[in-house]
Amino acid sequence: MEMTPLDEWMAAKIGLAGKDAPNPASLQDYQLAMLGKTLALARKNSPFYQRRLRDVDPHALKSMADITGLPFTSPGDLAASSLEMLCVSQGEIARVVTLQTSGTTATPKRIYFTLDDLELTADFFAQGMKALVKPGQRVMVLMPGPNLGSVGERVATGLGRIGCEAVVHGLVEDPGQVIEKINDLGIDCLIGLPVQVLSLARWPRKIAPGQIKSVLLSGDYVPRSITEAINRAWNCPVFNHYGLTETGLGGGVECQALDGCHLREADLYFEIVDRQGRPVEDGCQGEIVLTTLTRRGMPLIRYRTGDVSRFLTERCACGSNLRRLDRVRGRSVYKLEGIELRLDEMDEAIFQLDDILDFEVSIQRQDNKYLMNIGFWAVPGGGFYYGLDLAIREKLSKIPGLNQARAQGILSLNNVFSSSNKLFSNPIKRKIKRESYAQEH
Repeated sequence: MEMTPLDEWMAAKIGLAGKDAPNPASLQDYQLAMLGKTLALARKNSPFYQRRLRDVDPHALKSMADITGLPFTSPGDLAASSLEMLCVSQGEIARVVTLQTSGTTATPKRIYFTLDDLELTADFFAQGMKALVKPGQRVMVLMPGPNLGSVGERVATGLGRIGCEAVVHGLVEDPGQVIEKINDLGIDCLIGLPVQVLSLARWPRKIAPGQIKSVLLSGDYVPRSITEAINRAWNCPVFNHYGLTETGLGGGVECQALDGCHLREADLYFEIVDRQGRPVEDGCQGEIVLTTLTRRGMPLIRYRTGDVSRFLTERCACGSNLRRLDRVRGRSVYKLEGIELRLDEMDEAIFQLDDILDFEVSIQRQDNKYLMNIGFWAVPGGGFYYGLDLAIREKLSKIPGLNQARAQGILSLNNVFSSSNKLFSNPIKRKIKRESYAQEH
């Protein structure tokens, strides 16, 4: 098994000679130096950070453990003060990404990147993709593009640097048409959203056997049930990528061991904290907090992502010492009188059904009770629509939180039905829809 290509790349980034692997001490020395530069830049040029870091002395940090003394940055800060967080003039900004926060009327987050910031992303993609493709392969990117700085454009740029041909298709709307294009172009690697790639694996029209050599899932959390279904359909490795717009799109990617994402720690520093913001021990679940180390346009210092995961403690089978992030849990959680209803648990259950392409969950309040409705999309032409409602109910009956809410009379599974809406008509990150007074976290 080949070692993650990020090892050699990281060693070069932090100035190690030859192909010496980065060890934790050398990496943390580099990170501490870059953190000091980031703090100095932010305190000098950003009105927001001038206020937030007023009492911080960058020279007082003696190790990366001291980062816990710095204040957090939140999604609310991005929504309220994004322009004040800039450390360069607006004329130096090459890409602005607007992200809607929770609630349709909430102020959106805006994240700004310079050309140099975008270059860091393409560089990471070029190196990370070496784990799953070789020069000469043809890769279809099922992500938005082709504008400068879009995820599709950055991935395509990175792939071009390692001798691969990238076809930026955009998001999947009609799986059958995409499969036709894959077959016609001889595509042998796919990069896309988990549910959308799953639809290609389960569609009646098939990709030629043995054609797909590898898959990279990104853009949303990745249920194991989807990974396993794609692997069974195409008999190829299915890689996981972790990244947010806030990380500069790229954050970490799995190696050939397929056991956790090696992190982009020459550009980013990651922490895991509990609900009170205190560091947790390695191996324990908590919220991912990130700090940018090399970004000039809009640095983020101790940004609380809202994502939940943990650092894996055992050494990777590929031999790398780089830290790895376990699978990220989905964010969409409803709390009904203290009981958690999690979309990621429903995903693991329902996507085990071979005829399911996608589903959506909504909860509405009626008097003193909550009603759950599930609309699903099934593989066309299979003739299983009438049996799938019962199969979905049976799968959901094995989820403890949902059973607890139903047993206490708080929740009723009201309706499970074949949706009449177009598949992928709303291609944003999947979430439980709130209707009436249900509380979302």
